[in-house]
Amino acid sequence: MHDSPGEPVTAPPADPGHAVLRIASVNLESGGLSETGDDVRWHKSVAALLAQDPHVVLCQEMTAPSAFRLQAHLWRTANKLGMTPVLGPPAPASFSGNHTAVLVRTSAGLAILDTGPPAGPQPGSPAAWCQALVQVPGISYPVCFYSVHLPARSAVEQLSQAQRLASRIAQDGALAVAGGDWNCYAPADALTPETLAAMPPHLRPPRMRVTAGILEANYDVHHALAVTGLTDTAAVLPPGSRDPRELAPTGINGGGRVDRFYLTQPLAGAASRYEQRDTGGSDHQALLLTLDLTAAAAAVPAGPVP
Repeated sequence: MHDSPGEPVTAPPADPGHAVLRIASVNLESGGLSETGDDVRWHKSVAALLAQDPHVVLCQEMTAPSAFRLQAHLWRTANKLGMTPVLGPPAPASFSGNHTAVLVRTSAGLAILDTGPPAGPQPGSPAAWCQALVQVPGISYPVCFYSVHLPARSAVEQLSQAQRLASRIAQDGALAVAGGDWNCYAPADALTPETLAAMPPHLRPPRMRVTAGILEANYDVHHALAVTGLTDTAAVLPPGSRDPRELAPTGINGGGRVDRFYLTQPLAGAASRYEQRDTGGSDHQALLLTLDLTAAAAAVPAGPVP
């Protein structure tokens, strides 16, 4: 990213009648397409997103049966939603060519200032996220949005990616929203050994550990994010600001919230509502986070550090 998050800009004012920012996160499950290209699931996911009316969509598993059709499918999705897309790198260890993406409603006055991660050699495996630095009407400083999809099969690779991401966000010092499919859990889910034991065994290596013969959830990814001040947003909102009121699983395997939003501290107080819904088009529920722009307008980023 090249724009300094520490410098305020003259942002267009927020629409007084729409003084909120709606951010969706959706795992499309193989792009919403079957191996033969059937797009029934894609239509369901897009319809659910249209009903949410988001300003920013954080997408995971943006893909197509043929790599040559990926850009066409990306733009088809963005055009249907009236948005401008930013495509991230292939997801690490993905055999189906899954990508992350960030879609931005530029027609509503949001402006994409920069994108990432940077092209070229990356330490370790490619970054498991896509990012877009966006100027949002009503917020004086740009906001960096990260669509995240951590590797599904390895706790070690998940932690490595999470540490790289958290370090990057902290060093950039921008206002940031990181959301997506983390493929692991957070402490607020308070998962019991009985709940963990009831889940498919193939989920245990990346998401659990055994201590004295008892299954425990692995919360290392959450801790790597939280140590820099990133907040598990749904967990800190009061039940009355959530739908459902109680924290609930976001994937078909039950258990905990593998899909989550994290906010940097200056933005955390602007979160006003969290929702999750089954779209009928994916094995993950779609998330919707609403930020109050009056509160977000007062957010000042920490600024970059060497």
